[in-house]
Amino acid sequence: MADVLLTNASYQVLSRIDWQRAVVLVVTGEAEPIESHPTDVVRSQHLSIPLPTIVRLREYRSVTFRAVESRRPSNRQIQLRDGRRCAYCGGPGDTVDHVLPRSRGGADHWDNLVCACRACNNRKADQTPLEAGMRLRWSPRPIIVGDGDQRRVWELLAAG
Repeated sequence: MADVLLTNASYQVLSRIDWQRAVVLVVTGEAEPIESHPTDVVRSQHLSIPLPTIVRLREYRSVTFRAVESRRPSNRQIQLRDGRRCAYCGGPGDTVDHVLPRSRGGADHWDNLVCACRACNNRKADQTPLEAGMRLRWSPRPIIVGDGDQRRVWELLAAG
C-alpha cells in the first residue's frame, strides 16, 4: 500500500507517512481523513475504515522546513525540474549545463544548473549565456520539497 500525505491543521503538507501510522492517527483522533482510497478498507475486529490517502492533523504543529537538499542535485533531478526542456531554446533537453561554467567557479547547485539540448550546450560551451549570445527562458531555482503534493491538496479542497 502507498504512503499517505500528512498535512497540518492548515492543510500545509508536512510529509509522507506509512498507511499504518495514518490509520493510528485517525483512530486516536489526532488526525482526520481528507481523502480515502475508493476501494481499500482497513479492517480490525471492531473497526472498518476506508484507507486514507491524505490525513489532516486536528491541531496545528509548528514546523521548520528545509526547502532544498544541500547536496548536489542529480542530472535526473535537474531534468525533472525543467520538464526535460532546454532552458535556452525550449526544445527537448537531454544534457545538463552549468549557467556559469565550472571553469569560472560555477557551482554544482540548483541555481546554476539547467537542462539543455546538445546543440545549445555545445554552442554555449565554456561561456556565460551573455557571452554566447543566448538567453535563459527561465531562472533556475531550487526544487521545493512537497510542491506537487501541496498542489494536489489545494485542488482537492477547491473541488469541495
